[in-house]
Amino acid sequence: MLKNYVYLNPGLTIMFNGEKFYSENGLKDLLGDSINEEDQLYPIIHLRGEDIEIALTHSKTQYSEEYHSFVNGQNTSQGGTHLAAYRESLVRTIREFFGKNYESSDIRKSVVTAISIKVMEPVFESQTKTKLGSTDMGGDLPTVRTYINDFLKKYLDNYLHKNPETAEKLQRKILQAERERKELSGIRKLAKDRAKKASLHNKKLRDCRIHLGDSKKERYLESTLFITEEIRRVVVLQNLEM
Repeated sequence: MLKNYVYLNPGLTIMFNGEKFYSENGLKDLLGDSINEEDQLYPIIHLRGEDIEIALTHSKTQYSEEYHSFVNGQNTSQGGTHLAAYRESLVRTIREFFGKNYESSDIRKSVVTAISIKVMEPVFESQTKTKLGSTDMGGDLPTVRTYINDFLKKYLDNYLHKNPETAEKLQRKILQAERERKELSGIRKLAKDRAKKASLHNKKLRDCRIHLGDSKKERYLESTLFITEEIRRVVVLQNLEM
């Protein structure tokens, strides 16, 4: 919590039990503490606006998406309207930059990012204030979704144009994620097709109506394990000749 305070208030120093907490670069420092520099696919993108701040990079090794989100200094660990809008806007902006309709999962795969916004009179979905429910920024500002989308469309797009090396690394990462997804899909389809064919090879076998685990049924011991080495699956089957 103390670290979050200084990340959200660059220049603030907090002393606690002899330990010093300080951040000079806000959310950029948060991401720097979350992911080692060696694991960063490209230098952290750090964007600041009047009521919004974003830090962004992709990991070289991790596969999952990692998000840190804040509203008015509150850590919204369960996300909310601002995080949903950010995830959508990130995909839309990158698609428009490259002029390619990449899958959203391929764009966001391995992303490590943080977003902080300031909302007038925010409404949270619980007493713990861990999920934002507000759809409007307040005052004369647009909706949360429009505000975040317009910000990314302008500043992230400009950053990628000014930093072609980062843009190239990002695109390679997306294409790699796309290849891996298609290869995995192909493997799953092949395994599924082989499983269907394997079940037809032996006409004397069929799936049990009563399995070994159904100990309450009288005939549960009549089930048979049929191991097919070809696809390395264990199927519980019953011999028709029993």
